[in-house]
Amino acid sequence: MMWVLVAALLTGASDAPAPPVLTAPAAPAAPSPLADALALETAGNDAGALAALERLSVAQPRWELPRLEAARLLLKAGSTPALERAQAHLDAALREAPENPRVHFLRGQLLEERRATFDAIRAYEKAVGLRPSYDDARFRLAGLWAQVGDWLKAELHYRPLSRSQPAWVQVRLQLAAVLEKQGRTLDAEREFLAARAAQPTSPGVLRTLAAFYERTDRPQLAAKVRAQLAAPEKRSMRVLKPSKR
Repeated sequence: MMWVLVAALLTGASDAPAPPVLTAPAAPAAPSPLADALALETAGNDAGALAALERLSVAQPRWELPRLEAARLLLKAGSTPALERAQAHLDAALREAPENPRVHFLRGQLLEERRATFDAIRAYEKAVGLRPSYDDARFRLAGLWAQVGDWLKAELHYRPLSRSQPAWVQVRLQLAAVLEKQGRTLDAEREFLAARAAQPTSPGVLRTLAAFYERTDRPQLAAKVRAQLAAPEKRSMRVLKPSKR
């Protein structure tokens, strides 16, 4: 919501020299009601945060941000009544800010909760279309395309994520799985190995890589990777200085 700051025009100033004015220190900015509400959530008081956000939504019904935060908290709750309230907030936010990509991202999450997969896909596509760098929306979109078996569209969204977030290991693993589904074993192996390079001691990554080698009839490589799971962690020893005694 746009806040308008109105400046008064002073007229009729005297020609007499003005007395010296000492500049007072600027007063600290008053905390935002939205920030106050979110601080309650940070402190673990989700119910208090939601109540504050909904009061703010009533007081300023055309401001979409409190509605989006309220919807997000309601989606965390996940119950049917909470989802209905989230829908009402998102519908109102969509009317006020249809070009806000977060409106469509949260709508996608709501539709996922309701098992409306293709509607959720359309919502995430809208979010990504409005903000191509919206990585969370793109990740969920890729996952839904994989869920319905469209491996090429899943790859289409995992690829830019693997470039923009090279250390996001879950993206690497999902991309590798999608490539394997397409029969592109070498490309899949490249992504699995990139995931291991990013997290060389991760048990989950090592188990996934070993299972991949077993599926592709390479038991020796699978055994070698599994051996890394059982290997004790190496500790670097501190070099001792020569004794002066």
